[in-house]
Order: sequence, then structure tokens, then C-alpha cells
Amino acid sequence: MNVLIVLSCVVACCYGSGVPGGYSKADISDPEIIGYANFFVSQYNLRTKAQGGNAAEYTNVQLVSANQQVVSGMNYDLHLRMSNGAVTQMCDVVIYVQPWTNTKRVDTQVCHPVTKRAGGYEEHSVDAEVMMMANFALNKMNVLLKQSNSLVRVVSASTQVVAGTNYKLRLELDQNKFCDVVVFNQPWTQTTQLTSNSCDSTKRQLGAPHAISSSDIHVQEVFTQAIELANGMSNNMYRLSAVSIQHVTKQVVAGMKYEFDMMMGESSCRNNGESKGLTAVNCPVKSGGMSTTFHVVGIWQSWTTPEYHVTVTPVVDNGVVDKPKETQQLSTMEKFLSFKRKHSKVYSSMAEEKKRYRIFESNMKLAAKIQQTERPGSTARYGATKFADLTEKEFRQHVGYKWDLKGNVGMQKAEIPRGTTPEAFDWRDHNAVTEVKNQGSCGSCWAFSTTGNIEGQWAIKQGKLVSLSEQELVDCDKVDEGCNGGLPSQAYKEIIRLGGLETEKEYKYEGEDEKCLFNRSDVRVTINSSVSISSDEKEMAAWLAKNGPISIGINAFAMQFYMGGISHPWSFFCSPKELDHGVLIVGYGVQDGTPYWAVKNSWGPDWGEKGYYLVYRGGGVCGLNTMCTSSVID
Repeated sequence: MNVLIVLSCVVACCYGSGVPGGYSKADISDPEIIGYANFFVSQYNLRTKAQGGNAAEYTNVQLVSANQQVVSGMNYDLHLRMSNGAVTQMCDVVIYVQPWTNTKRVDTQVCHPVTKRAGGYEEHSVDAEVMMMANFALNKMNVLLKQSNSLVRVVSASTQVVAGTNYKLRLELDQNKFCDVVVFNQPWTQTTQLTSNSCDSTKRQLGAPHAISSSDIHVQEVFTQAIELANGMSNNMYRLSAVSIQHVTKQVVAGMKYEFDMMMGESSCRNNGESKGLTAVNCPVKSGGMSTTFHVVGIWQSWTTPEYHVTVTPVVDNGVVDKPKETQQLSTMEKFLSFKRKHSKVYSSMAEEKKRYRIFESNMKLAAKIQQTERPGSTARYGATKFADLTEKEFRQHVGYKWDLKGNVGMQKAEIPRGTTPEAFDWRDHNAVTEVKNQGSCGSCWAFSTTGNIEGQWAIKQGKLVSLSEQELVDCDKVDEGCNGGLPSQAYKEIIRLGGLETEKEYKYEGEDEKCLFNRSDVRVTINSSVSISSDEKEMAAWLAKNGPISIGINAFAMQFYMGGISHPWSFFCSPKELDHGVLIVGYGVQDGTPYWAVKNSWGPDWGEKGYYLVYRGGGVCGLNTMCTSSVID
């Protein structure tokens, strides 16, 4: 059974991410989503047959749209069309999936046959052809009306076969405008015409307040000041933290006026100078504490100093807060403010800050999804790391390109020690691991993985721990690609060709591709050869305990938001075949019954477990056992 994808990426990209805690758009080209559509149709066919039906099985399936929701598992809301040659049905279904219990079921389904009227309009999926007609109509209207509207999405589409095809489309444009258009297309004469168009918009009175999102960057600033003002007027010995924010409006006055109601509750922090600036992230609202609602008015005038003039008025004493429920929107806002303070984030403009907040908001939803879908035994925590305001593309500068899984082919195989392997071992306890370093935004992880291994080998064989130069490899390795990635297996050969490595002190790290300044007279460490190590994790542990840290490649999927604990993502999230980051295994152990690897990263000591990544040991998690190597020092 093959699913035909009929919604183009152009459309998918136009949608937002949904309300907090609700459904968000899913990619219908994702094989996992396609698999759930096939699962539903197969279940539908089985039920029909079990009920004595003799109709042909449905096999032709078209996915129209998909949404997903993080619960204790995942809900997938699918809108699809299926046909068995005689009957076509449109179905809305919800499939519940909980991977760690192998649960997959159809929770709800509503299907109805598509009736065809001779010569009439039929519902049509929003595919690339429909998008082409929508953009044609938009361009024509912009020319006719002398406007510059932008297309947000195609709300609905239907087609009618005439001497050609009529496309009846409902379009959502910017400025909350909706247009109904008809486009006639006759391919054999290369004719395309806009034959009908009418638009409406939700209008508001000029100068009147209108509702806006609490994520607005100006609302955030007013909100931050309002919290301090509310605590300043409070005689409560405990600091008040925000519980919710509601009824947010914006109005053009002599400047811009922002109003909202802010519910605040008693926290466990004392209301004094030491707690000033702390948010609900640091001072959570305690159950059983008192709560108050304040009405907040903020006037923003960019030409005055200060720019914001905020007043706070208590309006309702709400009594006891039994179970404080922060809105996710507010929680994310406070996390963002806390994130900025913790990591000293300063943005170049208000527009840039607004952009970063939206990225942060999206990333926190992804972090929550990773958190909720971790495998049993995981103790990992995911959240607002220093990379939380970066797009996926920006974050990839801190990893690298996908590794060639054949990169270790031809290497000499390491001899695996026989006998008893220690239950736990860590080379940090034996002075064979240097401090955690920081590669910055240069994709030089492979160089740090390589030098980390050689530092360990040299310390074990020569009795001296020396911090070695990654910049030498970035600049002088002619096989690898510096800040654009590389492989330790290749780097070992280049080190032998160069004649060795200088120290970090002699050849300092710059985090950029630069001219090679290698000085053979400054070489402090040399290697003789290199080996590849078994992918059997028991044998890896045995080799490490006897010989030293292991250079490895790993899929960095879960690392952008990793804050600590033992990470154990599912393989369909973190493919073992898509390695993109070089790191160093320095030890292993067992924590509360869960075996783990201690992995040294190169993103600084303010990431993860003081610069380290703890990963579940024994399941080939994220491909960490795929490309294991070491230098050899005689």
C-alpha cells in the first residue's frame, strides 16, 4: 500500500506550530506519518472484513494533512482520502502511539464517502498544482488592486472539469484577509485566467484595542517590569511569581498601549533584594499559597527615557492556589527571560530578539517532545541549554556533516582484552583526560575527538597529560575539511604525515579555518598508527578499561537540549546510521541500575554534565558504537 503525498512543502511551511499543549503541524512526507496512515487503512480493511463486508480493500491512500500532539505518547490527527476503485472516502482519524509500551491504536475515526456530481466541483487536495494556481491568483490580484498581499495558506480547494479545469480556492492572506477565487486553466492552449475573486477581512475600528499574543516582545518587557512592581507593593514575606496572563490587548495611542491581567501566586522565595529578577522558573508557585490578580497597563514610547511606563493595580484576591497551572506560553516567556540572563544573551535589535524568542519557543516544544518520548531507564533532562535560541541550521555549526560510515574500512582491528572487565571505569580518575574544551561555531568536533584520544594515550604511555592543538588539525590536515568536518580515522594519518602535534599553548585554538602555521620543532606528541575498535559495547568497555579513552562518532539529535542525566532516545528519533558529531568516551558505569557511557563533548563546561554527555550503554544509542577508533603510541 503506497501513500500519495499531496500537500506540498510550500504549504506546510506556512503553518504555525499550534497552541501550547495542543496540536501542531506534522510533515506528511515523514515516513513515520505515512506509516500511521497505512496502519489506519489496514485496520479499516480488517474491521470491514471481520464484519462480513465483501467490498474491495482500500489501497489508494492520499494524505491531505496531519497534526501531532505530545501527550503520554503521541496523538496523530490525520486527514486522508482513500479509494478502493469503486468508492472514495474522506477520513479524519486520530491514532495514539506510545513507543515504549509498543502501543499503537486508532482512537477515533470519521469517514464519509465523496459524492461526485457530473460537471460539479470536487474537493481537491492542496498539492503543488493548487499552490501554483493560488500564487497565480495572488499575483493577479496584487496587480489589479495595486497591493502587495502575501499568501499565508490555501484554506480549501476544489476543482471542476470543464473545457479545461476550474480551480475554486479559498486563500488566507496576511492582514487577516480571506479571498475566494476561481482560476481557469487550459494546459493545451497555455491559458490561465483569474475569472472570479472576492475578499473579506476582519476589520477593527481605528484606534481601538485589539487582542494580541502574550508572546509579543513588548508584552514580555511590560510583564517583566510588572512582576517587580507587584512585588514592590506587596507586603507578603514571600515573592509573588506569575501563574497566568490573560486578556492581552494592544492599542495605538501616543505610543503603544499594552494591557493584560496577570495572576500571581506565593512562591517559596523570600520577597527581598536577593530574589529580585527571579522568575517562576527559579521561584515556582507553591501549592496552598495565596494568589492575586493584577491589572497591568504599559505604555511604550520609543522616544522617551525610560521607553516603558508601567502601572500595576491589584483587582482580585483569588484566595488559595491549590494546583498552580502556568500557561505554557507564560512559562516559555519566563524561561526565555531566565535563559537570556543565565547565558548573557544580548540581541542586536527588538526584531532579532523577537525572532530568537520564537525559535526558543519552538525549541522548547521539541525539547518537551524529546523528554516525553525517552526510553525507559532514561534520567535525562532536556531544556534551555545555551543553544536553545538557535535554528537547526545554526546549531549544526557546532556539530558537522554526516560521517562516511565506511571511513574506518581498512584500519587495523584493535585486539580486545580477555578476562574480567571492571564494572565501572573512568579515565578522569587516572589523570588521562584534559579539561573540557569549546569548539565554538567551527565544525571541528572531529579534531577535538582525535586530540582527546591522543592526549589520553600519551598520558597513559608517557605519564604526562598534555593539552594538544586542535587548530593544527583544522589548518594543516589536508584530507579533512577543517571547520566543515572530518574523520578521526583520517586525522591520525595526517598527524603521522605532519610529524606529530603541537600543544594547545603553542598552537592556540581560533575556531576558524586559517593558514597552516605548523612548526615541526614545536612537536610535543607523536603517534605510530591507529586502530578501529569493536562495535560490541562489552568489548568496547573492556578495551577502554585497559587501553584508554575511545574516539567515536555519534548522532547529536538529543544533544542541543541535553542538560544532564542518562540519555536514551529511541532509534527512530536518533538514527544510528546518521553520525554527525565527534566526541570521546572516557569511561563507563552504572547509575541506579542503568548502565551508561561517560562521553566528553567539546561545547564547554557549561553544557550538559559539566561538559559531559551520559548515554545509555548497551543499545548502540545514537550510533555511538559504530565508528570507534584510537591512536596507537608505542
